[in-house]
Amino acid sequence: MAGDLTIFGKREQVLVMREEHGRQQVYQVNLCSASQLYNSPVYYLQQNDVVYVEPNSMRARQSTVNGNNVRSASFWMSLASLLTTITVLFVK
Repeated sequence: MAGDLTIFGKREQVLVMREEHGRQQVYQVNLCSASQLYNSPVYYLQQNDVVYVEPNSMRARQSTVNGNNVRSASFWMSLASLLTTITVLFVK
């Protein structure tokens, strides 16, 4: 019902956390391997299972506080604007 993963998720390293007998068990599942998936004890999700999908490297690079990072043009434009403002304040 939830649908598929987005293109930003690593399908090879999906973690499923499940509480069994009062202890939390963590299972790693490779969704790209049908045989591993079908033989996994977490093939059928249960109530209160937590599924964690690690983001791929492209998505991880994009996930900063405001979407900017050192490689983006907006970061360098903001930095240039800040330096220009500071320079103008000190020159006057």
